[in-house]
Amino acid sequence: MVGYRRNKPENPDAAYFLTMATAQRDPWFSTPTDQELALRVMGRIRDRFKLKFMAWAILPDHIHWLISPGQEDYSKIVFAFKRGVGAEFKKISLLSEGGRIWQHRFWEHTIMDDSDYQQCVEYIHYNPVKHSLVKAPMDWQYSSFRKYVARGIYPADWADGVSIDIPGSEYD
Repeated sequence: MVGYRRNKPENPDAAYFLTMATAQRDPWFSTPTDQELALRVMGRIRDRFKLKFMAWAILPDHIHWLISPGQEDYSKIVFAFKRGVGAEFKKISLLSEGGRIWQHRFWEHTIMDDSDYQQCVEYIHYNPVKHSLVKAPMDWQYSSFRKYVARGIYPADWADGVSIDIPGSEYD
């Protein structure tokens, strides 16, 4: 068995780009109801662990987060989120006992500097366009892009109708 080692710096301001994919890439989050369910669980996780969501996107078969977990272990945060989503799907009878929503592991990248941070934010916000779900990031309701527009960080028409190249996007 492969031994996985996660980077866990002592810095409470450290930020991580996390990706959680569904098992077999099944589209568990393909409806607004499913996406709202994931958002509610994200809110509970944010409050429980007192973490910061800097950027996020919920796509039909995976979720991207850019978080700062403070002193918390981000592996525990991901586990709690996955478990919470599974419990919610069971409550509304979308998941049977023994059913599986998530791949067993998740992908993690430690943010190294401001440039890396910016690249990850752009990657997250452009991802719905890359997957041909919308023509522009503003058209995807289930991401933090609109909050960035409201704060004046991005113009509303950022990457609207244009293809942009973000290093690493070929891996998603």
